[in-house]
Amino acid sequence: MTEGPLMEWDPPHTATALLVCLPHAGSGAFQFRPWQQMLGPDIALVAVQLPGRENRWREDPATCMAEVLDELTPRLAARLDLPYYVFGHSMGALVGYELARRLGRQQGRWPRGFLASACRAPDEQGEPSGIEGLTDEQLVAELVADGVVPAAVGANSRLAAAVTRPLRGDSAICDTYTPPETDPLLRCPLGAWRGQDDEGVTDGHIRRWAEWSTGPATVRTFPGNHFYHLDVPRRVTAELRKFVTALLPTHH
Repeated sequence: MTEGPLMEWDPPHTATALLVCLPHAGSGAFQFRPWQQMLGPDIALVAVQLPGRENRWREDPATCMAEVLDELTPRLAARLDLPYYVFGHSMGALVGYELARRLGRQQGRWPRGFLASACRAPDEQGEPSGIEGLTDEQLVAELVADGVVPAAVGANSRLAAAVTRPLRGDSAICDTYTPPETDPLLRCPLGAWRGQDDEGVTDGHIRRWAEWSTGPATVRTFPGNHFYHLDVPRRVTAELRKFVTALLPTHH
């Protein structure tokens, strides 16, 4: 297992593609660990681990997009020994979009494909979260009510802090984010996915992503809510495999 901002778990030596996965706000890279086996021997998974959570819990969470990109860009650029693809869920899609855009514009390393999951387009991020006005107890209560964290978290102050601390940093990243005004388009095929019961990211929202790349765009809807990717991981990874392998050079 690798450490730091990029996590890998026994990447296959036979891989012909690299899949970079970015998690939703407040969460960490370990949710993607089972995906490596599901993806099979042709795809190596690299999961992004932001500071302030899981194995990086001692570090202060990042609070702005530039801080995240400054850390991730050189580390990921050094890892790109294969054609790469980006999958980002919710806030992870926003970070993934900016990361792919920076790698492409600054180093000419555009991803072979980009997947935005359960996320509105960069110019439709919505109103600020407002969580800075909530206590940890109030914030956890909201998360429990929304089904984001188990009720047991609210009863344990240490668990509650472990959840709220990175979430506050991630919310600051989203609340202060502004979409690029110049050269905003990716240079690759783009996929936009959502859960059919996700009221915060509608079909109309997800279709707007087609405007953010020069490549062709496809839209998919999965059963489930905002966190559908955790409920049906085998279906999601099967679709990821199709997305990746269809765009590999050997398949043209």
